[in-house]
Amino acid sequence: MKNLLTTGIIASASLAMLAAPADAFTFTSNFTGDASKGDIWLQSIQLEDGSIVDSFSMITSANIVANDAYTGGNSGAASADRGDNTTTGVKVENATAADLVTNLSNLNLNNIVDTEDSGSFEIDLFFDKAIDNLLIWERGQNSALAVQALDENGALIGDKVVVDFRTLDKTAHYAGYSIDTLEIGGAQKVNSVGLTLADLGLTDASINSFRFFSEGGPDGYNGPDWKILGTQAEDVSVGVPEPGTVLGLTLISGLVAAARRKK
Repeated sequence: MKNLLTTGIIASASLAMLAAPADAFTFTSNFTGDASKGDIWLQSIQLEDGSIVDSFSMITSANIVANDAYTGGNSGAASADRGDNTTTGVKVENATAADLVTNLSNLNLNNIVDTEDSGSFEIDLFFDKAIDNLLIWERGQNSALAVQALDENGALIGDKVVVDFRTLDKTAHYAGYSIDTLEIGGAQKVNSVGLTLADLGLTDASINSFRFFSEGGPDGYNGPDWKILGTQAEDVSVGVPEPGTVLGLTLISGLVAAARRKK
């Protein structure tokens, strides 16, 4: 199967159709910086066919729908965390929406959201532009994270998809670096995955907001520690697509369907 994406348009990337828990397409993270405690700046991503994507949609705001309260120790759920020696980002246990945005609104892969193992949260994140794909990095390779899109009124739409990094191929999805943040005492490897809008059960190309979930308890998600970015949907504003955009999406959908039939 193929998901078409280029810088500006769409180039092919191998993926599998998703159901929760999800598989996801792979990509290579191209970055500068090689110290696990320092800045790791994302420059671009490379898809399996060699296509390079270097334009990203960034988080501009957040709404904490629910987040287990921090009362000391390993309590609470989502907090802000950063590499020991990074020049950007914050470390805040009782994180506000603004703290989370600080760590998610840049290309420093060593600024993350840290989640305690037993913590639960629901957090809405809003991108500056509509997106084609979600890119997720997870530290530790040992947790799960769920996501579902929101419409312009804040209602959940499409499918809730669980990406379980515990069951993904750790070699295929290895992001090529490790990070050592203030929350932990040593470097841990990072895995990465990509989700298309189609994977999330969506046909509208004007989506720019999503709700992210973690579940606690013995059968929960084991505290995902994550970074999120989007690849930018070109010439699509949030709202109703222009007729030309709809036509373009129809042509792209036909290419995707043809590629899948050929596969």
